[in-house]
Amino acid sequence: MLGDIRKKIAHLTDWIKAIKEELSKPKGPTLAALLTDYYEGRNAGAWGRNARIGNLKDFAEAVNFLTERGITTLEDLEAHIAAQGERAEALNTSMKAKRDRLNELKELLRLVDLYRDTKPIYDEWKGIKWKGKRENFEREYEGELRAFHMVRRKLDKYRSPAGKIPVHAWEQGQERLYQEYQAEYEQYKPIQDDLWKLQQVKRNTDTAIRQQEQTRQKRREAER
Repeated sequence: MLGDIRKKIAHLTDWIKAIKEELSKPKGPTLAALLTDYYEGRNAGAWGRNARIGNLKDFAEAVNFLTERGITTLEDLEAHIAAQGERAEALNTSMKAKRDRLNELKELLRLVDLYRDTKPIYDEWKGIKWKGKRENFEREYEGELRAFHMVRRKLDKYRSPAGKIPVHAWEQGQERLYQEYQAEYEQYKPIQDDLWKLQQVKRNTDTAIRQQEQTRQKRREAER
């Protein structure tokens, strides 16, 4: 999702730079003016009343979308896209930290489960007094005993002064981080939706600019 957002931002940013160069005038037209030209052009070629109503509705939605975000010029749009990019990157950084910690907690809780599974075998082995029987038991449960000693070494460094492993705290932390991670993940969708609508504005603005250029070209040719 972040990769998709980055591509959209890069594409829109490059487009803005190109448009700003093309519209390098003392004061370029507003986005609303460009959109007005676009939808007027569509209405000129519309076949019927329903098509014109649909164009009017699309125009109103586009203008409302820009107005709600305080976007009136290409500079405003550029700033908005940059802010969305910063927001997406901040989300990614935060989510990566949470994902790393979740993986760490998942591994710790896996070790706890393994410890619980192998400790009864260790306790049984430890309680065998006869050497031959003890050695036979070791051979039969060699893997489990080795796993127990490995897990105990890893978990011992997390024990409290009272000798307790903070399993409950890990489980609570895992649940809390997972919920926070999911909440942040959901914040990506509004950014994607926002950039999708901006791409629609871009396409329509591009069309309006091409139409304007065609009109100027025809005027120049007529004046020759």
